Amino acid sequence: MPEFPFKSLRDWIEFLKVQGQLVENDEEVDLKGEIAAISRKIALTGGPAVLHNRIKGYPGWRIFSDGLTTRQRVSWALGLPEEDLVTTLAQKMEKIERVKPVEVETGPCKELKFFNDDIDLAKLPVPFTGEYDTPPFITAGISNIRSAETSWQNTGIRRFQLQGPKQLSNLVLPFQHEGIIFSEYIKKGEPAPVAIVIGGDPLYTLISMIPAPDQVDEMDTWGAFAGEPLKVVRCETSDIKVPANAELVIEGEMHPKERILEGPFSEFTGFYSGLRYMPVIHVKCITMRKNCIYQNMYMGVPTSEAHNAGHTMVEVAILKELKQLVPEVTDYAVLSSWGLMSAISIDKKAKEKKPGLVRKVALAAKAIKASTWVKNIVIVDDDIDPHNVHEILWCMSVKFQGQKDIFVVPDFPGTILDPSEAYLGKGPGITSYAVFDCTEKLAPYDEAYKRGVAQPQERYRKLVEEKWGLYGF
Repeated sequence: MPEFPFKSLRDWIEFLKVQGQLVENDEEVDLKGEIAAISRKIALTGGPAVLHNRIKGYPGWRIFSDGLTTRQRVSWALGLPEEDLVTTLAQKMEKIERVKPVEVETGPCKELKFFNDDIDLAKLPVPFTGEYDTPPFITAGISNIRSAETSWQNTGIRRFQLQGPKQLSNLVLPFQHEGIIFSEYIKKGEPAPVAIVIGGDPLYTLISMIPAPDQVDEMDTWGAFAGEPLKVVRCETSDIKVPANAELVIEGEMHPKERILEGPFSEFTGFYSGLRYMPVIHVKCITMRKNCIYQNMYMGVPTSEAHNAGHTMVEVAILKELKQLVPEVTDYAVLSSWGLMSAISIDKKAKEKKPGLVRKVALAAKAIKASTWVKNIVIVDDDIDPHNVHEILWCMSVKFQGQKDIFVVPDFPGTILDPSEAYLGKGPGITSYAVFDCTEKLAPYDEAYKRGVAQPQERYRKLVEEKWGLYGF
């Protein structure tokens, strides 16, 4: 049985199968909504990953999705325990020793090669997500772009809309690393080589979601987690390097000035983005494995594989920065929509000694780079799991009074994708920042209850965890 580190998507699929976390679907499925609806149901129920073996109109193709929909599967992919995953991961990132990839002559991703007139993106089984996503988007494509001035190669998961047989649009944001590197080519007036990987191993997918420092290649982070270098091959049309065991690689060039209308897209907020002009990728080559497996990620209204996997990586990035500013922070949780709703736990004993700690944490959380989209923050004591929505709601029920425990900072930069921003009357992109203090307030005050959480003794809680399987669950 394959073990961590998984060297390919196929290793990952085999591992999940052995773990009872994979369904092989032999029923024919339709790209125009059926596959998305299945993934939506998996996310809502915490179900297993799925490999669709029969795709309507695309004989011979298979589609894999939801490998990273649950926290357990994310922890397996990272080679870390599920318990305290975010805090453990943040600590690991603090002391990380990156390992550079090793280039090999060739690999499975080059078993088949297509150039020129043999290229037709419509031959790829790209599922639709929402009813207005027309044409469809590649949602699990991992973009690779190499600096024109240094050896820096950036790796990041992106979205790409099919715009023609050999054309894709690319959502390039100027403040992200891909946008920074692309600006070098714009200044030179030269096209930027781009390589899009579809169907990499699960660790490769996750590291593509972790914000890395400037001039750091995310594939070096793969090596740090795996304890060995990632095997990569050089692209056919550029010096960009991609995982040798990937399922599919789309190579192309992004023109410095050419733009095309992109959208609508099923955004992370659960609504559609509008039309906007985005850079165009002209596809020059496609390489792939024989019997290629296409990987898809459902996007749209939470929750989904993209949300759940991405939230973990956002949590790590924010927690790592936040603890540097306020060491009393113990954990950070994204509750919805890439952090629009989040929760923070803080050291309960430290709060008793440091009046104002809640506000200090709240303002620090909004100040750091990784928390761009944070809009509402719930702050709890460290005896509460901020990742557990039931515990958060309990705290809001019994430790929160709206007239005392909420403060709002107006007119922060927003996302433009949040419809509630329109309520302020200041246009899209301006939002408020609300903080909900759900920590237990200090005594003395009149109490109609006895302090302490009403639950079984800790030793019995641990005993039940150890014997859970013996009970027949």
